[in-house]
Amino acid sequence: MRMLGKSGLYLITDEREVGYLTGYRSADGFVVFDEEDKLFFIDSRYYYAVKKQLGSKWDVRLGSKKEALEYIQKTGKRLFVDYRYTTLAFNENLKALGIDTEDCSKEIKSMMIIKSPAEIKKIKKACGVAERAFKNTLKVLKVGMTESQVAAYLENQFRVLGASGVSFETIVAFGSGSAVPHYQTGKRKLQPETVVLMDFGCVVDGYCSDMTRTFYFGLKPDKEFLNVYNAVLTAHLKTFEEARAGMAWADVDKIARDSLIEAGYGKFFTHSLGHGVGVNIHEAPSLSPKGQGTLENGMVHSIEPGVYLNGKFGVRIEDTDYIENGVCKSFMTFTKKLVKIKPQY
Repeated sequence: MRMLGKSGLYLITDEREVGYLTGYRSADGFVVFDEEDKLFFIDSRYYYAVKKQLGSKWDVRLGSKKEALEYIQKTGKRLFVDYRYTTLAFNENLKALGIDTEDCSKEIKSMMIIKSPAEIKKIKKACGVAERAFKNTLKVLKVGMTESQVAAYLENQFRVLGASGVSFETIVAFGSGSAVPHYQTGKRKLQPETVVLMDFGCVVDGYCSDMTRTFYFGLKPDKEFLNVYNAVLTAHLKTFEEARAGMAWADVDKIARDSLIEAGYGKFFTHSLGHGVGVNIHEAPSLSPKGQGTLENGMVHSIEPGVYLNGKFGVRIEDTDYIENGVCKSFMTFTKKLVKIKPQY
């Protein structure tokens, strides 16, 4: 395990960070470590499972918050916590015990941003499951299915294919719903000649995938939709081809944004280009106009340009990609060309 660069004791309680550091993902664990000791406090419900999996690498102790804080208090060392996941109430508990805290969120963020070969392998596996589930879902689409029914089928396929759950709440948007970037999947029914946007991802071995495809349920998309789709596809492919190690995150966003501006749709691209993907579905790097940093080998990120015409339709095309040998590579194999599906009844 890579240390975080500051001398002192670290307390990690976030489920995903616990999983990242130890290999056992738990929302009930309290991980305490420094340069010499690595302790995992866990209650009786999970103790033997954690002990079996981590016993040779971690000092697994029966207990929870009370025991973890008692241990910290006895050491007298300064304590580092990730303020992003530390509540005010918990911090008050620490102060009541005479324990002062310092933030280590930047150090954790820096540690997690470069993925190891093992992590890359897990993300690839999660992306593969997401793609296969999506392909299976396309085969069962029928007129009259609701957005929620489509989402439920997709998520069941995740489980069938080996995922432990979803990376985030699945988005299935029919028609004008696709013009809302973070649409809430609902009861709208699928009709012939309809734009469909699906944004989804699953978790495999603790790591996330993220993918969006916009397709046409019908055989006769109109010219406006085709123009928008081609503009978004061009922006996506251009960004993928030009993104390089050493490029500023903001400049990567600018490639897609300039492409859509040139096509006449710039003002309809209303969100950032992409985000990091790992144990969290949103983490560094931030590919946005305000992103501060540069791409490096081992970084994993999404590329997801979109155009949203309010009241009509939206188009977003997203892959989870990574930087290797200085260039951008994709975990996804499913086509980004427009897919048209003949309606079934």
